[in-house]
Amino acid sequence: MILLERDKKAALVSIGVSTFLAVIKYLIGILSGSIALVADAIHSSTDVISSIGVLIGLKISSRKPTEAFPYGFYKTENIASLFLALAIFYAGYEIILISVDKFGTVVLTNLPFAIAAALTSLVVTLLLSRYKLTVGRELKSPSLIADGKHTQADTYASLAVLVGLMGYYAGFVSLDAIAGIVVSLFIFRAGYEILKDSIKVLLDASIDYDGLNRIRELVSGNCCVRRIHGLKARSSGKFIFIELEIETNISDLERAHHLSDTIEAQIKSEITNVDRVIIHMAPEKKEFIRYAVPCTDTDGLRSKVSEHFGGAEYFCIFDIQTADNELTDMQFVKNPFLALEKRKGLKVAELLVTKKIDKLITKESIAQKSAFYVLDDAYVASEETDAETISDVVAAIQAT
Repeated sequence: MILLERDKKAALVSIGVSTFLAVIKYLIGILSGSIALVADAIHSSTDVISSIGVLIGLKISSRKPTEAFPYGFYKTENIASLFLALAIFYAGYEIILISVDKFGTVVLTNLPFAIAAALTSLVVTLLLSRYKLTVGRELKSPSLIADGKHTQADTYASLAVLVGLMGYYAGFVSLDAIAGIVVSLFIFRAGYEILKDSIKVLLDASIDYDGLNRIRELVSGNCCVRRIHGLKARSSGKFIFIELEIETNISDLERAHHLSDTIEAQIKSEITNVDRVIIHMAPEKKEFIRYAVPCTDTDGLRSKVSEHFGGAEYFCIFDIQTADNELTDMQFVKNPFLALEKRKGLKVAELLVTKKIDKLITKESIAQKSAFYVLDDAYVASEETDAETISDVVAAIQAT
């Protein structure tokens, strides 16, 4: 709620400043006879209308979802941005018309006041555009960013008017018209960027690649997520809606729900303005079960099973195919935590979790120890054995 109040405050400031500038430029434009200054005053009045549109859009978008609109009213900001883009196009068209008109002979009076008004307009609109863009980008408000870009385009218009008046003062009566045409091209470009972004959101286009990749990294980092089958994310106003299809090694419904809550909380803590995360979970289609066994050496199937867990020199990690119970892959991992005086078992458990193991088989019981809780949190099962060698462990698994 605080963020929306800040949005509205920026819109109200914009309305007040733009109204003040429009009135001043119009009055001095009439007194001096400057067509460009009067045109710029009319141009500033479009800012007032635009900012009022932004304020209305922000108020509507802050309404809570209803039955008819279950996803909220966030896109009203993007609709407002769409109309702002059209206003920018109109402003560019207006400047071209005025610039063409000014190729004729114009007699100006009170020129110093007109130049001062144009200079003041340039400085104030520049500061106002930076203010709105800063607030808009911090809050990720598309309509406020659009309004800031609109005001930024106004600085070019004010600069064109200033150059034209200075040119008139120096004897180059057509310089302001040429500058106005050039500036209108920048205005059209700003309008095009806003129009393009607004249409993309209204058509539910995906967020940018960097954002998608960041979400994928966060989700993949969870040890219980085995694969990501689908990832969609779209913007609605300044908010993001995410849909995920993941494969997990968890079969228990309550634990799967807890995993879903954990992933959602992590995404929302790392990525701003995420409104909703919808996660579809599917059980892992396991082609093999991955086992880990502490051992004393690296002699393949003849390796001796260690009496210890945290103090084991090596860990044998192997896969047993679910289809035919055959041994497929085997590797030995050296225990890098042997030199530790404390928490060796905990560190080893954390290491084994990164290896995506499904089951730990050990002679030493780890029940109620820190290693057990690390493995249990990662949904890794554990079992005790009396087997002497890795060959015996594999044979016992294949016999079940």
